[in-house]
Order: sequence, then C-alpha cells, then structure tokens
Amino acid sequence: MKKKITILLVTLSTFFWGTNFNAGSIVVSSVSPLTAASERFIIATLAIFVFMIIKDKGNINAFKLNWKPLILLGLCGITGFNLAFFIGLQTTSALNGALIMATSPVTTILISSIIEKHRVSLPQTVGMLISLIGVILVISHGDINNILKLHFTRGDLIILLGNLAWATYTVGCRRFISDSTPLQTTAFTMLFGTIGIVVFSFYQSDLIKEIEEISTYNQIILIYMGLVGSVLAYLFWNVGIKELGAANTSLFFNFVPVFTLLLAFIMGTIPNLLQLAGALLVISGVIYATGSYQILKMNR
Repeated sequence: MKKKITILLVTLSTFFWGTNFNAGSIVVSSVSPLTAASERFIIATLAIFVFMIIKDKGNINAFKLNWKPLILLGLCGITGFNLAFFIGLQTTSALNGALIMATSPVTTILISSIIEKHRVSLPQTVGMLISLIGVILVISHGDINNILKLHFTRGDLIILLGNLAWATYTVGCRRFISDSTPLQTTAFTMLFGTIGIVVFSFYQSDLIKEIEEISTYNQIILIYMGLVGSVLAYLFWNVGIKELGAANTSLFFNFVPVFTLLLAFIMGTIPNLLQLAGALLVISGVIYATGSYQILKMNR
C-alpha cells in the first residue's frame, strides 16, 4: 500500500510540473523570467517552512547533518533548473520544453552511473539514443540544415542545461543527504535555491518594483505554481526518491510531456505531426531505457 501511495504521489508531481510548462509560458509573455521565478519560490519557501515548523516543531538536525549538500543541491536543482525553465520558455514552446525535460530519466541514469559507478546497460544505451533523436527532431523543427548546423533555439539549449541540473538534483538528494525526511530535504533545498534565484534577480533588475507591477491574473498563476507546482511537486518527488530510489523515481518524469500535451490540447493548441513524432520517440526512448529494468526492480 505504501508503494502504491508513493507511486500516486510521484505521478501527481509530474502532473503539476506538466501544468507548470503551460502556466509558465503564459506568465513569461508579460513578466521577466527572473521576477516570475523569484515570486514563485518566495511563495513556495514561505509555505513549506510554515508547514515544516508546525509538523517538525522547528527541528533542524537534518540541516546540521547535511548543510553542505542541501546548499549545493538547492542551488543546482532549484536555482539552476528554474532559471533555465523560465528563461528557456521565453524562446521555446511549453511542449518543446516538456519534451526536452522528458529525457531527464536518461540523464539521471548517466549521472547515477558516474556517481555510483553503475554500468549502463545496452537497453539503456539504445533508449538514450532513441530519446536523443526525438529531442533533436523537435528542437530542430525537422530541418536537416538546423540539425547539421546545430541551429536550435536559445530556449531549447537553456532547457537542456536545466535538464542536467534537475538530474543532478534527483541523484544528489538520494546519494548525499542522510537522516532527513522528504519534507526537510524539500524545505531546505528550496530555501537555498530561492536565495540563489532572488540574489541573481536583484543583481539583474529592480525585483521589488517588477513584482509590484505583475497583474492580478499572473499573480494567481504564480501562486498556483508556488504552492502546487513547487511545494507539492517537489515534496511528492522527494517522497519518491526516498521510497523508490532516484532511478525509479526519474522514470515517472516521462509523464510530464504527456500531461503538458493534454493540457495544451484542452486549451486549444493542436500539436503538429513533428511534435507528436518527437513526443513518441522521446517517451519510447526513456521507457525502453529505464522501463523493464526499473519495473522489475520496483516489483521485488
């Protein structure tokens, strides 16, 4: 029963992230990426710390034991990934961003094999290649000249970097943090990640003034992204990392582009054949790379 609940929670986290791509595309059309990311995570950090203080009565033992990895992983998985997310969405579509991030399970396996010295199997290698072809198909818009010249959009490449940061966060939370609950891990990494985003934003712009100028409609979207698309999504994801392991949990990220595609369709955006073909290749690749091995492991 506990494993079933964990699987449900991790699936919900991918649904929330899938909606983030659609919501983020709306916000960055009129709000700067740094301002949007700052407000989203200020809201998220305040909310999760209030909850943690109530639940854990201010216990900071996990922080004392793990302060170095918590700071580094927060800067990587929160600051790095989310700056890439918001900045990348300025010059690429929500669906392209979600499809690129769908290769995260494969990236996670590669990083896990480096850190934990696990050998990458043949199915994983084949799956990675299939997934990579799908990503190239999507971000090059099917133009052979773009493929040969590596003429992809700036946003596509930025989100690829975010993909790497996210995979590092997923592996690192499992590998380098000990004696910490998912709530504590999420709260402290989110705190330091938010500090990184806010400091960078203050350096680049007049953050307070820009937050004051955000419309009510975009404020509501950012509150949703902060509470649901950040607090609940990261918390449920870290529950999965603790209970299922980094590699098993990363498999569920395959659902993100599916949810993004469904929501885009509901909102009236009809995906073209290229996006559908790329989606099929990306999802097929990551499922082939991780599916049989991880499912067998989960059923033990």
